[in-house]
Parts: sequence; C-alpha cells; structure tokens
Amino acid sequence: MSTISVVLIVVAIVGLVVVAMAVQSLIITLRSLRTTVEDLRVETMSAVAELRATVALANGEIERVDSLLDTAETVGARVEATSRLAWLVMRNPLVKLASLSVATDRNAHRLARNDTQIDAVEPLAITDGSRGKSRRSRNARTVTSRRERRAS
Repeated sequence: MSTISVVLIVVAIVGLVVVAMAVQSLIITLRSLRTTVEDLRVETMSAVAELRATVALANGEIERVDSLLDTAETVGARVEATSRLAWLVMRNPLVKLASLSVATDRNAHRLARNDTQIDAVEPLAITDGSRGKSRRSRNARTVTSRRERRAS
C-alpha cells in the first residue's frame, strides 16, 4: 500500500463521514419540516372550517338580501301601479274639485264686492208714475254692470 492509497482511503473515509453528517442534518431538517407541516395542516384545517362556516353564513345573508330586494321591487311595482290607478280614478274628480274651488272662490269675491255695492232698489209700484224705463236703458245698465264686474 502506497501513500497514495492511504491518502485516498483517508479521503474516502472523511468523505463518508461528511456525507453521513449531511444525511443526518437532512434527516433532522426533514423531521422538523414534517412537524411544521403537520402543525400548519391542523391550523389550516380549522381556519378552512371557519372560512367555510363564514362563507355559508355570508351566502345565507346574500340570499336574504336578494329576497328582500326582490320583495322591495315587487312592493315598488305595486305602489307604482296603485298610484297610477289612483291617479286615473281621482284625476277627473280632482280636476272638478279644483274647478269648483276656483269657481267658489271667484263667486265669494264677487259676492264680497257686490255686498259693498248693493244699493237699495225701489219697488216699481212706488215710482213717480212712469211706467218704468225702456228696455234699451235696462239692457244698457246690465251690460255696464257686467263690464264693471269683469274689470274688477
């Protein structure tokens, strides 16, 4: 055995020791990794279970809100239809009521103005003996009073 063979055997033994130590370190690292993965799996499973429960709850709330929106749309459509129907039914009486109100207001104003302008009318029998005024003068007085009423 020559020195080269001895050196090669020593290098081979040192190499085997280095490889054995590397394998030992790799085995320790893999065990640590295995426990870490197991802990992560346990925690992840509980988190996933909570997440599934939350998603199920959120889906239930979304369905409830969707149902409420459908109901609100239905109610809105019914209110709109009822409003339209009420307007169609009430439009003519409301217009008549408004015109009656305006007419009543105008007549009340006319009566209020005429109360201050009412003069005592002499009966025809008490006049000075003339048979009364001619038809033309009565019509002229009527036209004049109509014009006065319109102007005021």
